[in-house]
Amino acid sequence: MTITRATVRVEDRVVVGGVPMRVVDVVRTLTGVRLDLEEGERLWLTARTRLTGFREPGD
Repeated sequence: MTITRATVRVEDRVVVGGVPMRVVDVVRTLTGVRLDLEEGERLWLTARTRLTGFREPGD
């Protein structure tokens, strides 16, 4: 599935560099969305950012 700043949710898994990473926090701001990832990384999504990811069934 495609993940954008409008559709991302906690527990989604985004694929970065071929590695799935779990989103543990989503912080929405005026300029974009900050994703805090389980591995300790932070990732910013802006208006045109599109990521590949997946959501566990039933979520």
